[in-house]
Amino acid sequence: MTNLTPTRRGRCAGIQDWRAQYRALQMTGEEAAAQIRDGDVLVFSPLTNWPREVDAALAAKLKAEGGHVEIDSHFAPKGSCLLAPDCTEHVSYHSDFFGEERAWVGQGNIHFAPVNLGQTPAWLAARHPRVTVLTCSPPDEDGWMSRSIWGTLLDRRVLEQCELVLVEIHPELPSFASDGENHTRLHVSEVDGIIETSGPLVESFSAAGDETDRKIAGYIADMVHDGDCLQFGLGGLANAIGENLAYAGKRDLGIQTEVLTSCVMELMKKGVVNNSRKTTCTGRTACAQFVGDRELWAFGHNNPDFCQKEICWINDPRNIAKNDHVVSINNAMEVDLTGQVNSETIGPRQYSGTGGQLEWVIGSQWSKDGRSIIALRSCYRDKAGQLHSKILPQLTPGGVVTTPRTWVQYVVTEYGVADLKYKSTLERAKALIEIAHPDFRAELRRNLPF
Repeated sequence: MTNLTPTRRGRCAGIQDWRAQYRALQMTGEEAAAQIRDGDVLVFSPLTNWPREVDAALAAKLKAEGGHVEIDSHFAPKGSCLLAPDCTEHVSYHSDFFGEERAWVGQGNIHFAPVNLGQTPAWLAARHPRVTVLTCSPPDEDGWMSRSIWGTLLDRRVLEQCELVLVEIHPELPSFASDGENHTRLHVSEVDGIIETSGPLVESFSAAGDETDRKIAGYIADMVHDGDCLQFGLGGLANAIGENLAYAGKRDLGIQTEVLTSCVMELMKKGVVNNSRKTTCTGRTACAQFVGDRELWAFGHNNPDFCQKEICWINDPRNIAKNDHVVSINNAMEVDLTGQVNSETIGPRQYSGTGGQLEWVIGSQWSKDGRSIIALRSCYRDKAGQLHSKILPQLTPGGVVTTPRTWVQYVVTEYGVADLKYKSTLERAKALIEIAHPDFRAELRRNLPF
């Protein structure tokens, strides 16, 4: 990492070499928690990188001594002591993307922030945190730690703004290749405390695609050309798309994506993805978060075919558009007949988050010959077994607009592809009805909103 230079001055910066600094910075979770004050705003790294030692120690301190703190993050893991019901009066938690958080909203101290995912670091900085706590990989021979699997929301503006930066070191966290602007490395000399931790890491396992996913994926694969640069996310549909791309014999594909999953690993192993035609990070897969299991982490560990970047760089539409032929693929929960897309709420109830969808929709369409795809199943069954359409005359009451109709280009279901760009509202509605479930097409025609 000779091209990297520390920019923050930690508590022991200047004391001999980084190994001596590491020893001087070591402390327990309790000693770290003792440095956190009543009223502090803290930023935590998410999920697999959630700082479990400080979480437990700070929760114990707050319950014993009283006080209140604010924690800002997303994808908090099950088992967090600070977010448990017995800590409700001591903690306010803000998240810009719900995972487990959706089950805790009833506690009254869990709050959603509608923020584009690439703007997460700017949102965190705007909360004026005094303390950042994150979990990193062990340092390399030069003293550089990787912010690893989920740490890229903590960019340097957040780290440099904070008075106190505490790092937990987990021996099994992978280290990912990263360099240049918005790299994801952190030097020992830049931190104020180091807490060594251990124990099982939270893994995310791939879901297998079903027949509906495979039908949708087939249409999408037909829209992908050799040399395209792709972005796609999680779940069975992403895996089905990967399988279809490989089966179709696509070549020279590139990847720049906020979330990298096992299906990208398989495409790289098969040579379908080689990033040879990309303008940025040429020859390397660019991503922010490695969301998967130990097999994916082992594949990514110190693999020079990757370049991990902070989420603010990966999801910036201006950076996305620097690559030609970008194809963004994002999921939706429902779409109305004008093309408005809701990808995050069930009625008024927050289910997930705004995520990076709009950033990728814009960035891909700014890209030369770029295409933006919104994918969804045409229908779903409720708990009573009744079938409901996901293409609606109007969004469900209380449902939010994640992507406005003015930016929606292609919508894909298992029944086909609707191209909405530059179409009138009536033309849009007709195109969407054609890809709705057949059982609802007549009803949708009767309920045209215009």
